[in-house]
Order: sequence, then structure tokens, then C-alpha cells
Amino acid sequence: MTRAATKSLAMTLCLMALAACGDTGPGGSSCSDESLEICQVYRIVNDERSAAGLEPYAWNADLALAAQLHAEDMNAQGYFSHDSLDGRDFVQRIVDAGYDGSPRGENIARGQRTAEQVMESWMGSDGHRRNILSTGSNEIGVGFIDDHWVQVFGYADRSAEE
Repeated sequence: MTRAATKSLAMTLCLMALAACGDTGPGGSSCSDESLEICQVYRIVNDERSAAGLEPYAWNADLALAAQLHAEDMNAQGYFSHDSLDGRDFVQRIVDAGYDGSPRGENIARGQRTAEQVMESWMGSDGHRRNILSTGSNEIGVGFIDDHWVQVFGYADRSAEE
């Protein structure tokens, strides 16, 4: 399969998964299909935030697109890095996905088979935990394929949209 065909297939699968997570409000505030690993991670993230006395993250479809495409790219090209092989970092990937807020952070993981396992790994790491429990972010997107996981975080003032 050519790189263009692989990218097209990845985009189609990503959009199908994102549709299942819902986009019910400003910034896309829902990810409710618990059969999807990305929605399980989203729920666990917000459970951790609630336990820490923090507001939940809103789901954002543009952030989820950036996360999913990075997971797909790492998986397809056999690398594991915050920087894509084409030189883009998480900020550029988030901007390229159309996000209209401020990119704030990214967590990546490889090898974990379940949402619970990846969240346990991230919560056991100071830097990853800081991103999950950040007070400087209010939106999240999650991507997953095979054993590649990506979370991206952003901040957007959506109060004028409500």
C-alpha cells in the first residue's frame, strides 16, 4: 500500500472513531463510546482529574485528529517520538489538524495493550502526570492504533461559543 493510500485509510478510520466519540458541544465535549480505547482513556483521564479536584477536560475533535494521525504515523513508519519523521512537533501537528486553541502538551506511549495499562504508565511518570493534571489545559484528544497511544492537550476559551 502506498504512503498516500495508507494516510487516506488512516484518516477514514480516524474520522469514524471520532464520530463515535461524539462532538456534542463547543470544542467537542463528549467521548462516550466505552468500547473505544480512546474513549476509555478520556474517561480515566477525567476520573484522575476529578480525584485531584480538577475540572474535567472537554473532548476536542481537532486534538483527537492530531493525536490519531500521530499514532497512525508512528505505527506505519515504525518509530516512537514526539517529533514526526517529517520534522513536525506536536504543536505543528495540532495546528495542521485545525485546532483553534493553544497547543499545550503531548503524551505518547507504546506497548501497553489497554487503556488502563497506558493510564497507569502515564500516571506513574511525573511529566506525563503533569500534562494529565494540568490546570493550563482544558481540552484533550486521544489517538490509538495497535500499541501506539497519543494524548494531546490544548487550551481554548470557549465561553463566547456557549
